[in-house]
Amino acid sequence: MTSLLTTTATAGMLILGTVPAGAVVGAPVADGGYPFTAKLDIGEGKRSCSAALINPTWVITAASCFAADPANPSTVPAGRPADKTIATVGRTDLGSTAGKSVEVVDLAPRADRDLVLARLASPVFGFSPVALATAAPAVGDTLRATGYGRTADEWAPTRLHSAAVTVKSSTATTLTIAPKAPATGAICKGDTGGPTFKEDGATAVLTGIHSRSWQGGCFGSTETRTDAIETRVDDIRQWITDTSSVDQALLGPDAKLASGQTLTGRDLQLTMRTDGDLTITHKGIPNGVIWATGTGGNPGAYAWMQPDGNFVVYSADNRPIWNTATWVSAGNYLSLQDDGNLVVYKKDGGPLAGGALWGAGSTRIGTTIGSGQPVWSAQWAEAASTVLIMQRDGNFAVYRKSDGAYLWGTGTYASTFGYFVMQSDGNAVIYPAGQGNGVGSVWNSGTWWSAGAFMKLQDDGNLVIYKKEGGEGVGGAIWSTNTFA
Repeated sequence: MTSLLTTTATAGMLILGTVPAGAVVGAPVADGGYPFTAKLDIGEGKRSCSAALINPTWVITAASCFAADPANPSTVPAGRPADKTIATVGRTDLGSTAGKSVEVVDLAPRADRDLVLARLASPVFGFSPVALATAAPAVGDTLRATGYGRTADEWAPTRLHSAAVTVKSSTATTLTIAPKAPATGAICKGDTGGPTFKEDGATAVLTGIHSRSWQGGCFGSTETRTDAIETRVDDIRQWITDTSSVDQALLGPDAKLASGQTLTGRDLQLTMRTDGDLTITHKGIPNGVIWATGTGGNPGAYAWMQPDGNFVVYSADNRPIWNTATWVSAGNYLSLQDDGNLVVYKKDGGPLAGGALWGAGSTRIGTTIGSGQPVWSAQWAEAASTVLIMQRDGNFAVYRKSDGAYLWGTGTYASTFGYFVMQSDGNAVIYPAGQGNGVGSVWNSGTWWSAGAFMKLQDDGNLVIYKKEGGEGVGGAIWSTNTFA
């Protein structure tokens, strides 16, 4: 594990472009302590950094860890790291098998400071993430720093260390810290990206990320100065939250969704309704059921992501009434993805790592439905003001987003699991499940005379069928719902 840069010391105070921080010279952390602190192995031993878990699928660290030139962290590109990177979370003793190691598959750098968010290939459950500060600490405040870098007598320690530090000053984007007197610690090489946080009872609140240090007292250093520079996180809390919210609607192993509870995703929500039905709806549109287990009539039912990997709906008297049949893989988890699909993944799987075992099919489609294109039960489209849903009950319906109002529908409620198709002859048709090709239709637009026609859910809320040469602003509309919203 090599250092990222060499010291460029000159007279005076800290040189901000000098040494990225390396391990915290301080006391070894007891097993299980500060489990949100992560160890980063970049390029299979090329670099070593620290990080902090902020939710099950994202860690926060220093951009300089991934920069070709660590002195210029703003050059880190977004996307997959150039070098294979493994994040190990919850392993206080690196020689043990505790915790979990997951590959980093995506980077989201912050341009104005030495900071990057790193997305994990699959979520890490069982370790409480660090909370995010809402304000900068005051000068004189005592914080705690952790990291896997060098100590006073170890080049490559195998255990997490921590030390108490004091805030000396702050700028718009940084904090200057120093070991708390009497000095018992310092920020060393290998600590880059590690967290500095305020301990509030049992809660750790992240205030900064290790960026640069004089490294006084660190193994191999003759420097006596021990100040360090931290990258502030409190003033960009919203950016961190927004950026790391991708696919964060998760139900981990052994987690339950009680009667009346909701799991909320980016656009959709999974609700264990009090009548016993588990449903997926668009936010603010509770009556537009996109997908459901069909277990209504069982008041008090609950859903359980069982440790054996099966996702089950139980009645109030603990009878299984629906399940995904995924018990073959212990440790599975449930994800309500940003694309709207509800998926059961293997414990080491995820949207970027594969391992899907079951899916509800509740996927978002584009607002243009082309000639010959079907829209299956549980698929939906979203425009600026409206949502179009091929409901589980067979109704093809338009809802207004602002208040959830029902604007239009085909009225084909009796066709459970029915589907829509924009036929190549230009006719828009609803078929019951298992039927099609002109047989058994339960609704149609009557536009069979315009081959190649397509349907468009417009931003003004209107659902329109256009001739193949038509479109918004071009003309050629041959049918519409007139649902301007």
